Amino acid sequence: MKNLYRQLLAVVTAAGIFICSACAGMTNAEPAGDKENRKDVTDEQTVKTEYITIPASLLKFSSSDLQDNIEAFSDYCTSVRQSGDDMIIEVTPEQKETLIQMHEDNIREVMDDMVEADPSYSCELDEDYSRVVYRYDENIDGVLQAKVLLSLTTSYALKGIMETGNPDWHIHAEIVNCHTGATVVEGTLPDEAINFGPDEWEKSYVSTGEDEQQKEIMRETGLPADYSALTDTQKSAVTSIEDMLTWMEGKYQQKFCYVSYAPGDAIEQEHLKVYPEQGDESDIVTVYRTYENGLYRYEDDYGAILMRPAYEEQVRAFAEQYLPSEGIKIYTEIKNGGSSPAEEEPVLSEVSAVTYIFMDDALCSEKYEIFLEAVPDWLTENCQGVPAGIYLRMTESEAWQQIDRSDYEDKLREDVYTKEAECAISGSGKVTVY
Repeated sequence: MKNLYRQLLAVVTAAGIFICSACAGMTNAEPAGDKENRKDVTDEQTVKTEYITIPASLLKFSSSDLQDNIEAFSDYCTSVRQSGDDMIIEVTPEQKETLIQMHEDNIREVMDDMVEADPSYSCELDEDYSRVVYRYDENIDGVLQAKVLLSLTTSYALKGIMETGNPDWHIHAEIVNCHTGATVVEGTLPDEAINFGPDEWEKSYVSTGEDEQQKEIMRETGLPADYSALTDTQKSAVTSIEDMLTWMEGKYQQKFCYVSYAPGDAIEQEHLKVYPEQGDESDIVTVYRTYENGLYRYEDDYGAILMRPAYEEQVRAFAEQYLPSEGIKIYTEIKNGGSSPAEEEPVLSEVSAVTYIFMDDALCSEKYEIFLEAVPDWLTENCQGVPAGIYLRMTESEAWQQIDRSDYEDKLREDVYTKEAECAISGSGKVTVY
């Protein structure tokens, strides 16, 4: 096992043609058809085709022969040819979808084999085809390990190349001890060889509980400090939290702090709540994770928090035309339109949001009615096309001073307001005030 590629060659003779592992279970898949039939079709109508490059680096990774692959692919493509050490396939949309489905089915089959061999075995594939995490132990069957590391990885890379059209594939592969959560080995394919053996497995047990992020997660979640004392369910939760934190920190290149985690069930989607280490603890970000077709898909709402200051600044600029700046507090919740970081000032008509303006009675009472009359026109002018609202709350100075971003939602339920109004615009442009 010291050299992954050589070991896999010895274990899986079927890896000689990397398409065959995906096609093995597809006996009912309809090939491209004989040339006469294809010619009849093209005589009647022009079928749009696409050229996809299968790079030499993937052929080398799968230890497969170029000419054998050209022969195997020819049954499923309009044409196949050699270009240097690469293979170029020409496919119709239907042929392309068939090939993608073949490799998706192969991925799912291998992952099912992992779970059947040991329920603690699993695989995580990023949907952008850039990262794969394999979780198993040193007792895995050699043939199954070969299917996981070679067949599944090759199908994952091929599926990515076919869907994106980009032959420049790079996958960060990581093998993780499924019992301890410790990394056994990792590297970026195809540039780096993944070398591991008994010594690496042994270290993955010695390091149990010593991973700093794991220790922090266990501390924050109130779990025992000794990782080996955790139940399988608790270990799974720690691993999931770590994976979601890693994804979040990799996406935004900053540290996030744990708040809470829900594993998900028939009613609730799996999610993690965090806040940016360099931000405010009230800036709660929710990271959602779903598992579909062998892939984990992640979503988060951090973009809404990043967009919020600029949105609030535009509302403030409007409010300060009528109210003194020292007498107002403005807090916005972005509802949608903020799924990614905003590099420019948000367009109000593209962002659905609810904004609360808290006013100090002593400073704002004289201008309140004039401001209230102006809000509907401002919403009509600036927020057409998306639901948005500006909710006004006026209170006495002492109560107003106690309101801040971290607890303003709780303060809404208190009976401390001398004046209230809610102005909203619907997606169709209807404005209501009450």
